[in-house]
Amino acid sequence: MSTLRATILIGVLSLLSKILGAVRQGVFANRFGAGPEADIYVAAFRVPDLLFNLLILGTLSVAFIPVFVQYLNRAGKHEAFVIASTIFNMTLVVMGGLSFLGAIFAPALVKVIVPGFSAEAQQQTAALTRVLMLSPLLFSLSSVFTSVLHSFKKFLLASIAPLFYNLAIIFGIVYLYPRYGLVGLSYGVVLGAGIHLLVQFPAALRTGFRPWRAWEPHHAGVVQIGRLFLPRVFGIELGQVSLLVASVMGSFLGAGSLAVFYFAYDLETVPLGVFAVSFAIAAFPTMTEYFSKKNIQGFKTFFAQTVVQILFLMVPISVFALLLRAQIVRLILGAGQNTNFSFVDTALTAQALGIFALSLFAQSLVPLLARSFYAMQNTRVPVFSGLAAAAVTIGLAAYLTPGLGTAGLAASFSVGITVHMVLMLVFLYRRLHGLEDDFIILRTLKIAIASVVMAVATFLTLYAVAPLVDMQTYFGIAVQTVSAFAAAILSYLAAGHAVALPEAKQVIEVLRSWFTKFTRPLTSTLIDMFTDLR
Repeated sequence: MSTLRATILIGVLSLLSKILGAVRQGVFANRFGAGPEADIYVAAFRVPDLLFNLLILGTLSVAFIPVFVQYLNRAGKHEAFVIASTIFNMTLVVMGGLSFLGAIFAPALVKVIVPGFSAEAQQQTAALTRVLMLSPLLFSLSSVFTSVLHSFKKFLLASIAPLFYNLAIIFGIVYLYPRYGLVGLSYGVVLGAGIHLLVQFPAALRTGFRPWRAWEPHHAGVVQIGRLFLPRVFGIELGQVSLLVASVMGSFLGAGSLAVFYFAYDLETVPLGVFAVSFAIAAFPTMTEYFSKKNIQGFKTFFAQTVVQILFLMVPISVFALLLRAQIVRLILGAGQNTNFSFVDTALTAQALGIFALSLFAQSLVPLLARSFYAMQNTRVPVFSGLAAAAVTIGLAAYLTPGLGTAGLAASFSVGITVHMVLMLVFLYRRLHGLEDDFIILRTLKIAIASVVMAVATFLTLYAVAPLVDMQTYFGIAVQTVSAFAAAILSYLAAGHAVALPEAKQVIEVLRSWFTKFTRPLTSTLIDMFTDLR
């Protein structure tokens, strides 16, 4: 499968997953609002999510795939699957033990993560955490299947699995919560994690992988993965750092502060998951192949093209999210006549979302930059830059949060992630002795010009439509948002075409082709109808 086709497939399925995720967030916000129960639910995720994100997500795959692909190409499937089977079984033992310990010590861990909660709230959070400790084990095993499938450039089922995860959580909110209370939400999460694993299992078997086949921890390939894996453990994802900081500091703020931060953070990660992460996932095997064949120029050219494609999508999205932050929050989280998500909740969440949007360009490049180093089997640089950025985030949060609340937490994250991106970019530039500078700078400049034009058109549309509809109603907000969205797309593509931005021209050609294919049969049908009438 080509990188472009893989990116489109991952992007479309990620979009569907994110749409379901938005529905999930809307259902949750409608039920709980930004209140104490929402805070408890968000806090209960911190230990399981930290365990999974620290040891598996963004760690296992980037250590596993380069080595697995190397053995596939040089030693054949048998040796590669011995490595994969050993990693699966080691993951089962290690994550199973850690999940068990996390469940036992949940009350003590919760006191550290949300020290500002009341004793009753901490007790409820610990109860949810104990159930949720099953999810990192299930997701970890599922991640081994995902890594195997991605190594064979099979992205379909691995991209479908998150759809079932979101559906299971919605099921938990709608059906399990009324029966079991807050802990019912945890049951839905664990159910979704289990389905996430089972969906990929048959496809992994069809590649020839047998998870129970081998246990060879001293195999050279397993040791090689370990050398790549261990340094990466210390490079905890900055998003998890910010969520931990939000839990600790937010527990001392007013009720609902954690939920507000979580809502805004979850919304801003939608385009990241759909576009930026999709590009990075699809590009990773190709970058690995370029480096393994010592084709550095091909690596640089491919990287530069991918950077431009990501920025072409993410820069205008960040502008749109900044200008329509309040509308986005209200439409997604405040739907329904009897919603518990108030206008105060909307304003606070929109404020945090706007701050997140300022760093969206940096957030979108971090996954690709990190994987460019992983493709070179270099985990040190992402770890170093991640730790430096985490220090910046924590320091700023301690300084800004007492006065600014959740806005201070969002600002500290935005600055930290930008530092992370800049550091990795500088190191990569030095490592490769340049990065197709003229190409990236010229295309980025054109993207910026088109985005400014888009911002003006979107802003004018917002104020032109507002007097024509009732902005106190959901329908009125929806009409204004859809109108602004249409103006944004049209103006961005028109401006991109005017400044000779190739990506804009490609999109216009695709849209023109789709329009022609759709209208040609319709036109022929109308002509035949009029001919018959005559």
